[in-house]
Amino acid sequence: MEVFITKLSTIKAKKKMQVTIENRRLLLAYTENGVFAIRDKCPHMGSTLANGNLKDGVITCKDHGLPISVETGEVTNMTKAKFLRLDEYSLSVRTYKIVIRDDSVYVDL
Repeated sequence: MEVFITKLSTIKAKKKMQVTIENRRLLLAYTENGVFAIRDKCPHMGSTLANGNLKDGVITCKDHGLPISVETGEVTNMTKAKFLRLDEYSLSVRTYKIVIRDDSVYVDL
């Protein structure tokens, strides 16, 4: 089911934004490779990722510094993951398919 999120021009200007759709908190991010949506919950302690720094397609959790790819949802620094004692099931966050039509961005739930 596709759900409208925002205008493409809006996410291009903001680079990242937190949205809640059907009780799901998502992080929407714009990179040079497109628009991506991931679950807005750090796998370490559940903090929001929306407050983190987005650079080169990687969002870094503001609370504990865990870097996560907004394109794949995977943790990008295994040394940091081991330091934070993440288990093998906590090395990624859920990703959502994005559909863009005209100037509208939709997420496929």
